[in-house]
Amino acid sequence: MTYRIAIVEDDIDQQQNYADALQRRGFETQCYTFVEEALHGISNDQPDLVLLDVVLGDDSDGGFTICRKLLDRGDNIPIIFLTDRSDEIDQVFGLRLGAWDYQTKPISLALLAERIKGLLRIHQARSADTNNDNSNNKSTTANPDLAIDEEKSFASWHGKTLPLTLTEFRLLTAIMKAGPEGIDYNDLSESTMQRMVTNGTINSHIKNIRKKFNELGPAFQCIRNKPGFGYRWEKS
Repeated sequence: MTYRIAIVEDDIDQQQNYADALQRRGFETQCYTFVEEALHGISNDQPDLVLLDVVLGDDSDGGFTICRKLLDRGDNIPIIFLTDRSDEIDQVFGLRLGAWDYQTKPISLALLAERIKGLLRIHQARSADTNNDNSNNKSTTANPDLAIDEEKSFASWHGKTLPLTLTEFRLLTAIMKAGPEGIDYNDLSESTMQRMVTNGTINSHIKNIRKKFNELGPAFQCIRNKPGFGYRWEKS
């Protein structure tokens, strides 16, 4: 199967470098430079994954706009931000919008291709499992209320799907595996597979994870903070 990658990048040289690198590895590519052009093109010819810069021309948040609109209209497309915007607030915002990954430039083109392949494998596995009963998912936890399938990066709580981003899923899995002894901020940072992750970034993600648990009910209190250390998992 040949996957199609949409590249939204206003620097034409970088855009072409990404396209050439991905085409050499067997991907098809479609390139866009600005917000409306990208939204129109992706709507008419939906790709398998979107590689997205944040700053597009004079629009400093153009990539965020594209991400929000694609997900708001129900497009089930993995999105990777690839941008010069490395501030913590931008990374957290991009991931909270629903992006699957957030990478800062410069990045090895070989590494970028491997990350894309990894996300496509996960997306394919999740899509194949969409119509299956959640009870069929492989669980790596003894907690009867929480099911985790690491192959699909899928989690459910009381039989209901948790709409976690990949970063949130990785954090949840790391905390759950650490159990009551807990896991420190350094190890949590490594588990995200993101660069330049601060304690504040992790705290923000945990807040969002708890919110998603609580939206499913009943009340969720399994993720506990260990002040000055990190987080621990306490069975419900």
